[in-house]
Amino acid sequence: MKEVSEPIDTDLIARIKKGDAKSLELLFRRLYPNLCAYARKFLNDAVEAEEIVQDLFSTLWEDRHKLDEQQSLSSYLFTSVKNRCLNFLILQKRKTKHADLMRFLYVQEVSGEAAHSYHALLAKDLEKDFHTAMEDLPTECRKIFELSRQEGLKYQEIALKLNISIKTVETQMSRALAKLRLQLREHIALVLLLAFFK
Repeated sequence: MKEVSEPIDTDLIARIKKGDAKSLELLFRRLYPNLCAYARKFLNDAVEAEEIVQDLFSTLWEDRHKLDEQQSLSSYLFTSVKNRCLNFLILQKRKTKHADLMRFLYVQEVSGEAAHSYHALLAKDLEKDFHTAMEDLPTECRKIFELSRQEGLKYQEIALKLNISIKTVETQMSRALAKLRLQLREHIALVLLLAFFK
């Protein structure tokens, strides 16, 4: 199955953009089978593949005013299906990881050594993801965060050291914390679960 299908004429796109439901139906009939087949290459699940494609067409209709008549709609749809499938697989992986943790927590006869090894593995995983998240921060943002959290400097001391305003330090710290919370949200959930069932 190829990632692209037959070209979609610009008139059809224009009609969809103006709210012509029949044109959307025509597009749906033309591409739906190939899009579903393409999704199944990633998911190996016909039902999930169809739901992803159907949801994509629903989103396309809701955001039809954003359509670009000069863009290849066919390529856009196949790329969107691919991205949605990959996001679905990532979500499923996270759910499986959480389910495994819950099963572990509910096992009554687990040796202290096994529990220690599992916690050590989680800590190692967290450390690795933390360093990756830090590397993704903008240079100035990362430097300010390190001065604050690793060297223990106060905001005023950081401002003097870098010759910037305290407001800039506060803004960059807020951005750093927000980005780190976002990228490490899975670990935060795991830590809370472990604390609850301790």
